[in-house]
Amino acid sequence: MKKLKLVALVLVLFVGWTAFLMFGVSDGFILRPLTTGERSEAFISEVENLVANEYVGNLALLLIEDGKADATFFHSVDKPVDENSVFHMASISKWVSAWGIFKLVQDGKLDLDAPVDSYLTRWNLPESDYDNSKVTIRKLLSHTSGLVDDLGYAGFGPDEHVQTIEESLTQAADAPWSDGRAIVGLEPGSQYMYSGAAYTLLQLVIEEVSGQSFQDYMTENVLLPLDMTHSTFVWPDSTSWDRVTSYDVDGTEAPYRMFTALAAASLYTTISDLERFVEANRSPNEVLSASTLDIMFTPHAFVNETGIHALGPTIFARNDDGVVIYGHDGYGDPAKNTAARINLDSGDGIIVFETGHAGIASTIADHWIFWKTGIADFVVIMDNKNWLLTLLFGGYFVILVGVFFRTRKKRSSR
Repeated sequence: MKKLKLVALVLVLFVGWTAFLMFGVSDGFILRPLTTGERSEAFISEVENLVANEYVGNLALLLIEDGKADATFFHSVDKPVDENSVFHMASISKWVSAWGIFKLVQDGKLDLDAPVDSYLTRWNLPESDYDNSKVTIRKLLSHTSGLVDDLGYAGFGPDEHVQTIEESLTQAADAPWSDGRAIVGLEPGSQYMYSGAAYTLLQLVIEEVSGQSFQDYMTENVLLPLDMTHSTFVWPDSTSWDRVTSYDVDGTEAPYRMFTALAAASLYTTISDLERFVEANRSPNEVLSASTLDIMFTPHAFVNETGIHALGPTIFARNDDGVVIYGHDGYGDPAKNTAARINLDSGDGIIVFETGHAGIASTIADHWIFWKTGIADFVVIMDNKNWLLTLLFGGYFVILVGVFFRTRKKRSSR
């Protein structure tokens, strides 16, 4: 009987300690940030260590403090990289492209809640089991349109046929993870499902409504007004811009690819240009008014009642103190990863571009969120797993030792 009580006591203490650690993980207080230093230089120093232990071909990082560029870090394996080096953005393109849509909305040329088909003549949504008229501009922006393509575009090689927008929407040939069809397979508005085709549809909307090519419209109405003078959705054949070398994960040089899905995947920019864009999201500017920006940053996609996506930007983190972190990531193959995060209230942010690694930019950005706000995601938790396992089993050991000596003391006192 005494042994059973002893076992029960140990189990209760084990469960209690495990529960405490789980609470500490969910609340973040038990996790260790990348650095305990408060200055940008301390964070960058740890980033240097991360990069030194992983293969990264080229990397550019910018930390923003109180709405101003505060510190940078650059890494390269070939020619030097700096704030004017041009990287391919992949899906960060979507956030910038959303500005093109909102410019048309602000100018009274688009209605966020109008059916997308009402603006199209060159291509229309194929018949589906759902009401296609419920697929609106607003739902396309927030990935709640019911499109089930789950598209990430791989682009086309130099000797491959680059599809037209219409061909791509019918069935994208550069869709390695899906069949590439833009078709409504869920009730529009019923749930969040990431859709590359949604932004290709928005690209077509911009061309049809503006009467311009997507590249020309975005350059004239978004990029140049924001002073993004080293940014383009279509890489020019000849330019003085310094485009970084693209690398794959094994360190081999990888050719850049061409895209039909310009709005979804094809932006090229520099860290200084994207800084201007990120900071422009905080206040009215030459392109968008304060009221338009408020609409853009309103949550429209939810998972378990938690807002995860606004009308263009992703919502990466929020807490009960009112801290909200917005931004977007981009991934590509051959290996590239881009990440941008901004706290609209404080003006603190981070921008990271890299080639040669599948995800280190997003990892760095997630660690920045935890460092700045104490809000931890799965990446931060997994990077703390050795520390957590040490705490878990160390606690178990202390419990067993404590119970052992307590039992021994009771026996010796008899």
